[in-house]
Amino acid sequence: MRAQKRPKKRSQSLVYQPPRQLVSAMKSLKGPIIITFHSLGDTDAVAGAFALAEHLGPRAIVAWPDRTNSESRRLFRDEIERPEKFMSFEAARQKWPDAPIVLLDANDRSILPQFEKREKVFMLIDHHALSSNSIRAKIEWVEPQAASACELIAALIPSPSPQAAGWLALGILSDSARLLRADARTFGTLAGLLERADSDYEQLVNSLSQPQNAQSRAAVLEGLRQAVWKLDGEWLLASAAVSSHESHVADALISAGADVAFAGTADKKGTRISARIRPSLADKVDLPAIMENVGRRLGGMGGGHPAAAGASGPDGAKLDEAISLALRLASENLRR
Repeated sequence: MRAQKRPKKRSQSLVYQPPRQLVSAMKSLKGPIIITFHSLGDTDAVAGAFALAEHLGPRAIVAWPDRTNSESRRLFRDEIERPEKFMSFEAARQKWPDAPIVLLDANDRSILPQFEKREKVFMLIDHHALSSNSIRAKIEWVEPQAASACELIAALIPSPSPQAAGWLALGILSDSARLLRADARTFGTLAGLLERADSDYEQLVNSLSQPQNAQSRAAVLEGLRQAVWKLDGEWLLASAAVSSHESHVADALISAGADVAFAGTADKKGTRISARIRPSLADKVDLPAIMENVGRRLGGMGGGHPAAAGASGPDGAKLDEAISLALRLASENLRR
């Protein structure tokens, strides 16, 4: 009886390997370093920025372009409230006008308002494909197959602290939809981080799942009570106008059975809309493009990731109009 041939083992590493040029450049950085990311910074962007800043030491400052989203504000409240480590991009540029800029988790100009003045970027680390509208950098590491920017940043930090390992794991779990959009390298990177993190997998997932305090959970339940839905062929689309926690409401609508969900808030600061789709529909619905259109309608900006995106603008009177536009564009995508 002839022995069966064993399948050949893949030679691909179970973690991403950063380019040598980027590793050398990272080591050569001196003086103040400004680390920044996209508008409405999400958990992947903020976690990666804080982990990289810790790795680089006191010379690194994290600078936001406008504000972070509700999930990252909740998860990184202590770090965000440290003005010596977290400030606006404008303030950081005024303080260190010649500091090199490291851009994380974004390259599209439409979601990078801090680069309206054509700032030069020294280093770009991203998992979104480059396009004709991309910010370009002197040194670039772009891996569109990666589930998150934190996957790449983890490869740059060989021995992260327990806290930084937990941050990077949170970024990976958040951007990969709890590993639904993950490949072998994502799992390999996460396994290495969990060996060093000060939280286990269950604790990390639970911290992402829902707001922890009773007031926040009540806001989500109220959002679900306000939700409206419609069947569009075989697809279920849901939306809600809420007073707060729009991202958590959008997540809850998907968990409750919606295929596509939009939740928005309008107040004196303007309008914010969070969008979610089932990860299996990411190839069918171009959620970042939809929210970019919605952002323009609000007089602001929008974008995001394949299954989680958002838009915001200064016009607080256009919430209903913006949600209607988002639903119409999603329906058009589904019918294609």
